[in-house]
Amino acid sequence: MSATLTIPETQKAAIVQKDKSVAIQIVPVAKPGPSEVLVQITVAAQNPTDWKSIDWGRIQPGQSPGCDFAGRVVALGEGVTAVKIGERVAGWNVSGGGAKQRSSAFREYTVVPWHHLTKIPANTSDEEAATIPLAAATAVLGLRYLSNFPQPAPLNKWFLVWGGASSVGLYAVQLAHIQGYKVVTTASAKNHELVKSHGADVAVDYHASDVVEQIVRATGQGGVDHAYDAISEGNSTALAIKALKQLGARNVAIVLPVKDTDPTADVYMVLCSGLLGYPIDAFGMYIPRDERVYQFGLEFTKLVSEWLQEGRFKGNPHTLMSGGLNAIPGGLAFMKEGKVSGTKLVYRIAETKA
Repeated sequence: MSATLTIPETQKAAIVQKDKSVAIQIVPVAKPGPSEVLVQITVAAQNPTDWKSIDWGRIQPGQSPGCDFAGRVVALGEGVTAVKIGERVAGWNVSGGGAKQRSSAFREYTVVPWHHLTKIPANTSDEEAATIPLAAATAVLGLRYLSNFPQPAPLNKWFLVWGGASSVGLYAVQLAHIQGYKVVTTASAKNHELVKSHGADVAVDYHASDVVEQIVRATGQGGVDHAYDAISEGNSTALAIKALKQLGARNVAIVLPVKDTDPTADVYMVLCSGLLGYPIDAFGMYIPRDERVYQFGLEFTKLVSEWLQEGRFKGNPHTLMSGGLNAIPGGLAFMKEGKVSGTKLVYRIAETKA
C-alpha cells in the first residue's frame, strides 16, 4: 500500500444483523488493489435503497449497507496516478460491501476503483458532494435511455419527472433542464419552490385528482415527450404514461419494477450498477456488462466535477443526522416510515462514538 498517512488495521462499520437491524461493529480496513484507492469517509449519505435492500434480503446479515460517500484519498493501489493522496473525492458503492466486504459507505474506510470517483471542487462541501453520486447516476442513466443525454434537447420539448422532490427526481429535474428540456414535475405543494429552484418550469401537486390533466395543459402540446418516474410505486408509472403525447417516443424510465404497464409505452428499468462496469443481476434480470454504459459513467463523473466548479450543478438539500454511524439505524427507520421529504440524510463519520 502506497501511503503517507497512518491507516488503522480496523474500523467501525454498520453491519446488518440476523433480525435485519443494523449495529456498529469492528471490521478490517482493506488494502486497495491495482487501479483502486482507499478513501477515508468523512460524510455518508442515505438512499432509499439502503433500507429496502435490507428489508428485501438483497443485503444479508454480516454485510454492510450504504452507497454514497465523500472523503479523502488515503492510499493508492498499483497503477493509480490520476488521483493523489489527500484529494477530496465522492463516489458510490454497490450496497452490501462487495464479495470481500471491502467497500460500503456506512463505514470509516472504503476501497473503490479510482475511475468512478468525482473530484470535489473547493466550492462544494463534503456534505453536499455526498448527496450526489448514486441518485445522480440513477437520474442520468434514465435520461440516457430516454433522451440520449447529454445530447441537447430539440426546441420546445417537454420532460416530465414524476416525484421531483425525491433524491433521484431532483437530479433528473436538474439534468433535463441542463439538457434544454422544459421540465414539468410532480411534488407536494410544500416542495414546489424547491423543484423550481433546481430547474423545473412547472410543478404540479401529485395529490390533485386531475394531476395528469394539469400536466398535459401545462405543456400546451397534448402531453410530454419523455417521462421519468422517480417513484415507481403505486400508480405513479401509469399516471406518468398517461401524461405522454399520444404520438411520439412514448417512453418512460422507472427505478423499481412495475407490473402491467401500458403496452403502447416503452418502459426502461434503470439499474445503474452497469455504470461501474458490473453486469446487472437484480429483480430477476441479468444484463451482461456493457462497455458503452461504463464509458458513459466515466464521462459523467468528470462532468459533475466540472459543473460543480462552474456552478451549473448542485447537490440536493441535506439534513445532518448527528452521531455519525451510530445514527444510521434511526435514520434508516425514519426513511422507511416515509418521513424524509425534499432532503437527503447525511452522516459525519467523525461523530461516531467508540
